[in-house]
Amino acid sequence: MAIPRFDAHCDTLGRPRALRHNPSTHLDLERLSAFAPSAQVFAIFAPPGLDSSDSYHLERRRAEKMLRRNADLCTLCTSAEEVRAAAGEGKVAVMLSVEGATLLECSVVNLYYAYKEGVRLVNLVWNKDNRLCGAAMDSGSGLTGHGVRFVKAAWNLGVGVDLSHASEQTFWDVLEIAERPVLCSHSNARTLCDHKRNLTDEQIRALIANGGVIGLNFCPDFLGGDRDMNAVLGQVEHFLALGAGKTLCLGGDLDGIESMPEGMSGVENMPELYEALLAMGLKEELVQDIFWNNLMDYMERAL
Repeated sequence: MAIPRFDAHCDTLGRPRALRHNPSTHLDLERLSAFAPSAQVFAIFAPPGLDSSDSYHLERRRAEKMLRRNADLCTLCTSAEEVRAAAGEGKVAVMLSVEGATLLECSVVNLYYAYKEGVRLVNLVWNKDNRLCGAAMDSGSGLTGHGVRFVKAAWNLGVGVDLSHASEQTFWDVLEIAERPVLCSHSNARTLCDHKRNLTDEQIRALIANGGVIGLNFCPDFLGGDRDMNAVLGQVEHFLALGAGKTLCLGGDLDGIESMPEGMSGVENMPELYEALLAMGLKEELVQDIFWNNLMDYMERAL
């Protein structure tokens, strides 16, 4: 059975060695090609102290070279229409995000150039506050005046605003001015795992009302429970109990996390998750929404 997969966040571009075949990473293009259709958002990232525009340009050029070398397996896409076209050719649809606008120097001008280079999602912040807003893992402060201008510029361009890593106050500040649906590309439910990076039930309900999406994160530290497949299923169950059937998608944070949930090793375990969700009693239409349709629908409406 062909299983579709569209995931909102991975950090594989920052890992060393090949993108085509790399058993040391959680995913590679060969493994992604096993899904049909297959799409992945790859993050451009550099850690604090190195997160400058120079790093952005370096990582963007590296990504371009890797994608060009593997053009038989993948296609860089900038819209839902292009994702569908890539699927029609049997290729992995690759989309680009910037994880932390500090890489763009929090500049609207740099955001514009990143858009011209194919970036379609931007995390406002990573784990340290910046000129735009506070981070969940730092002060917890909210959106600044410059942040408001940056967010509105992103929406005007057609860049999705990603609130994973943002503080709760930033989340509410963005939702208050929201002109388009937003996403949290790799965040879980705080009710099941009390971590600052996770979302409260109130935030989840607000994202449902906003028409945004939430990417299910496989980081064991954000799962709760026994940090295994059952913990992943528990997160899904909680999101669905809140009414997130059209909101929940995949956002595994693969290669951005040190380890997978117990018993899982990488993207090759996603068919097991698919079958486990069916075994829970979920209709296949709902499982396909989580694995593909919800994120595709978001790209249609947000970009």
